[in-house]
Amino acid sequence: SGEAAAQSPVAAGALRGRVFDTATGEFIRNAEVRVEGTSLIAYSGDGGVFRLSGVPAGEVVVIVRYAGLQEARVVASVGAGQTAVVDVELQAPSYGAADDVASVSDIVVTAARGGQAKALMERRVAMNAKNVVPADNFGALTMGDVGEFMKSMPGLSIDYTEVDATAVRIGGLPPKYSTFTMDGARMATATSNNNSGRQNSFEQMSITGIETIELNHTLLASMDADSPGGSINLRSKYAFQLPERQLRFQLGGVATSDSALSRHYMPDDKKHASLYPSAQFSYADVFMDGRLGVAFSASHNANYVQQDRIQTDWSYLADGRVLPYQVMWRPGPKLTSRTAANLALDYKFTEDLIFSLRSNYSFYDVEYFNQYTYLTFGTTTTSYATPESTGTHIVVNPDGRNTRLHTGYSHRYAGTPTYLIAPKLEYKGETWEAALRASYSSAEFNFRDTSKGFFQRTDNHLTGIGFEMERDSTESNAWYLRQTAGRSWSDPMNFNRDISIGNNIRTAESDAINDMYALNLDVKKRLSLGDVHFTLMGGLGARSNDWRTDEGSYQQFKYVGSTGDLTQTSAEAVIPWTQKYRFEMIGFDAGNMNAQGWRADSHYGMYDIYREHPEYFVADEIGNLKRRLDNNKRVKEDITSAYVEAQADAGRARFDLGLRYEKTETASRVAMIRPLKEVTDAGYSVNTIEGLLYQYNDGTYQDRKGDYDDWFWSGGVKYDFTDKLVGQLSFSQAILRPDYGNLGGVVSINDDTMIVTVPNPELKPERSTKYYASLQYYLAPAGIIGLSAYQLDMNDMQVTGMTVNPEDVGFDPAEYAGYTFRSAQNLDGTSTNRGVVLEYNQQLTFLPGAWRGLGLHGSVTYLDPDGERQGTPKQAANWGVRYNIGRFDFQLNGNWQSKYRVSGLNNTPTTPNNGILYHSPRELWNVSVNYKLNDRFDLMLAGRNIFNAPDIIYSNERERVQQYTVYGSMWNIGIKGVF
Repeated sequence: SGEAAAQSPVAAGALRGRVFDTATGEFIRNAEVRVEGTSLIAYSGDGGVFRLSGVPAGEVVVIVRYAGLQEARVVASVGAGQTAVVDVELQAPSYGAADDVASVSDIVVTAARGGQAKALMERRVAMNAKNVVPADNFGALTMGDVGEFMKSMPGLSIDYTEVDATAVRIGGLPPKYSTFTMDGARMATATSNNNSGRQNSFEQMSITGIETIELNHTLLASMDADSPGGSINLRSKYAFQLPERQLRFQLGGVATSDSALSRHYMPDDKKHASLYPSAQFSYADVFMDGRLGVAFSASHNANYVQQDRIQTDWSYLADGRVLPYQVMWRPGPKLTSRTAANLALDYKFTEDLIFSLRSNYSFYDVEYFNQYTYLTFGTTTTSYATPESTGTHIVVNPDGRNTRLHTGYSHRYAGTPTYLIAPKLEYKGETWEAALRASYSSAEFNFRDTSKGFFQRTDNHLTGIGFEMERDSTESNAWYLRQTAGRSWSDPMNFNRDISIGNNIRTAESDAINDMYALNLDVKKRLSLGDVHFTLMGGLGARSNDWRTDEGSYQQFKYVGSTGDLTQTSAEAVIPWTQKYRFEMIGFDAGNMNAQGWRADSHYGMYDIYREHPEYFVADEIGNLKRRLDNNKRVKEDITSAYVEAQADAGRARFDLGLRYEKTETASRVAMIRPLKEVTDAGYSVNTIEGLLYQYNDGTYQDRKGDYDDWFWSGGVKYDFTDKLVGQLSFSQAILRPDYGNLGGVVSINDDTMIVTVPNPELKPERSTKYYASLQYYLAPAGIIGLSAYQLDMNDMQVTGMTVNPEDVGFDPAEYAGYTFRSAQNLDGTSTNRGVVLEYNQQLTFLPGAWRGLGLHGSVTYLDPDGERQGTPKQAANWGVRYNIGRFDFQLNGNWQSKYRVSGLNNTPTTPNNGILYHSPRELWNVSVNYKLNDRFDLMLAGRNIFNAPDIIYSNERERVQQYTVYGSMWNIGIKGVF
């Protein structure tokens, strides 16, 4: 809660009370509370509570204002040295009525916009650059995930993994530049991309039990400093918001455009449903005469999607020709579910001393059957197609292994349990506040295959084939195929019969785990000097971070069958295939590919054979051991902090200045590896188990330790030019610590791409300063027009995927002749990102009659980096229309991102493998419909990507499509109730 301190100790008292919104039925935060005729001002806090000290004794007029509601004026009698209690109810405005009495329809319109009013008041009060969006702002969601919601927020762009929104970019920066908190407590990170293990993934979180999402573009001194892009806080719902018990539920079903009422076969050769249930439940109540508040929310959502993809890889040949060298088809059935729960407990020992507990649990699990099947007829530098072949007509004559049809499936189950527990003891007195906060957060990303009864990969190839391929244009996905030579590709028994395929069976079970502990003490003091009101703040903190993973330690085998023939060409070494499931594309026109009768590998059947006859498999003993030794990573960090901060209110101006200190201590697990010469001098070969164990000191590791400290300034000023026009300037300094993979990783060698990835343990932290300026015009009753600009200066910017000389990273160039060496590096000097955001949000209550239920919102973001960036769209926009009348509420939202670079910065248009890849602009539309049956029940419908927009990547030129993927639209229909 906000509070103004005493102007004079003589003949003064205090005011305390709560602010209640009669339209939404909630006690509200950030209502402005003033004492008429004085400079005293406060803002209501959690539970709508406000406090004012130094109030002149006698009768005073208290003025309370809140966006979208009528101003309230209440007379209070204040005794000297006493505290008067004043509870204020704010009413819905009357749109056009002469008597200022709100009608039922006025109240409905106001309640529908209640979340937007909360967001505007939070933003107006904040001293840093901040956007706040209520969790119900964009209507119902299909799966209740945070990414689905945040894609409509101004100033953001979203990273997708297949169909799922998985990570956020603030100001175009990679996801690791931003951090997530829940109720101010840090969320641990563990993702499937562990070389960038600092980034949070939306897989780890749910919007269940969340009231608002806060996007902090700049930081305050009280915030962790490792968020150069900004920090995002999820604020939970709690019981003291409500005047009485509330129970809500939602029951429904989730379907996609690929769903059907009947069950269908999946790659496990079993029938599965494609319609799945959806359920949400929330309960909130206050017990023990108003001392104990309990709010609990839970949800479960599940879905099926068919992720169909075709990929045409282009070779830019030395003679100037540009031709495909392989085409890949991938049916990708995917099953996803998320179960989440949120618990908020509050206990009032007294009105001033409150204990609270915020806790959250989410379990996201997914099983995907990505059936990558390649028709290969060249390499990045050599084409085995006939000279007259083009990008639309390809003729291939048989050429052994060089012309083949082969599989490289990726079939995985992933489970991602996350936990957060955050207790807090808080004292709020008349002029002092103190809070002791603790938190524990855990996140895991667990890949599973054999423990679920299948192998991750079972590779097959059919070599020495000839064929013709034809299509209408380089943008077309409809290839028409005709085999002209070799064993028939329609007979599953013909695969692996002519040339040994080598290691073709893989299990890749792994775990990534992050545990994070934190303890913080914050103190706040309010005082006044004349008409200038000050808030002094300070605090201490400690955070311990433990990250570990064994991802990359996959184990592989040769399948030789019952004969034990190491050539793998006997009929007994043919990998089993599905008997009922068919390999086919259903999301787009794939020409006549579906008619070819290509096999679908049976990962379940292969593992059944392994369980019964492990002797049919020859392990890659040396490679398996080396991957286990190499991929045993762990990084520990201990960060201690302290800060001081001061804020001042002087008339229309408000000021903030803070200084934060952080000391970082790291311990990175590294393998103790003997040099190759020492191994050979001892009489060993690294190509034997004994030699490899000797080289790795029998798997001995040690901790590489380091420490550094930093000071971070932050601050800004806000000025109210008028009651509606607000200007803001702010800045904050921040740090980006090196990725876990660089702190504790090892060399990774990819023989398929001929790339050696070398960690850089000397990678320095990246330090930055962000400057932010904005002008905000607040529209009645609850809207805004805003223009913001920012500049982020990054010193020692960390760039991954940079080509390096092998000798510079300790390798003999002859050891991996022809390989490309890549590592992360710090760029010299200062790199700069600039950006501009224009936003608009308004409910058009000034329109006559039924039209006043109309609301519009939109934003445009433009980025201007000082150099080429990977994965960064320079323009983004979102928009939406909402209409509410009587029982009916409708929302239609859309978002758009411009093209962006996919390839690493080292690629050029003549790079043999695909040149430079770009992601095409993409536009997504979503819809939400709600119909109120009565005061208790509603019908709802939510749709995501309702026009099934494809995901397209192209090579150099837009018409040269490299990848085309469709995921289908997704729908959730159900019934909601409130009691």
